[in-house]
Amino acid sequence: MTVSSPTFYHWGDKLSAFTADNRLVMSMGSPLANVPITIAELQSFVCTLEQAIEDEPNTRQRVALGTIKIIFEASLRQAENDYAEIIKTAPTGTDLEEYMLSYARAVKGGAL
Repeated sequence: MTVSSPTFYHWGDKLSAFTADNRLVMSMGSPLANVPITIAELQSFVCTLEQAIEDEPNTRQRVALGTIKIIFEASLRQAENDYAEIIKTAPTGTDLEEYMLSYARAVKGGAL
């Protein structure tokens, strides 16, 4: 059994690092958080932020809330890209079928 180790990439004085299981934990010298969040939660947060931005009287707070909203929207776009990649690269037809069925159940159950 081969044991993997973290991977480090140097970009001048900037470091990017991946864990042994390929999770990006530092990008160009900035530590990253890898937090699982559902698409339904992201969609809900974006809607909540839209209302909060509209209701917020303080300009700085509106800008900060807008930045959070942009990050969540980018996360939703990444989830769409990940979905497309899974569809195109599933190793077997059975894997693809199981993924599609699970995805359909999530949609039907209100998770999307």
